[in-house]
Amino acid sequence: MGQRLRPTAAEMFAPADFLQGILLVSSFGFWAVMLGLMPVLLFRVWLAG
Repeated sequence: MGQRLRPTAAEMFAPADFLQGILLVSSFGFWAVMLGLMPVLLFRVWLAG
């Protein structure tokens, strides 16, 4: 197929920045689920039951 013209996302960022981004996204997602999505899902399961 030939060589890639653009680097992949993993090659564009340094490992430290990549891990920091993962931690930031995972922590944000964790709090979003805990504060918002979990009560909604539990409420819908309670209604369905």
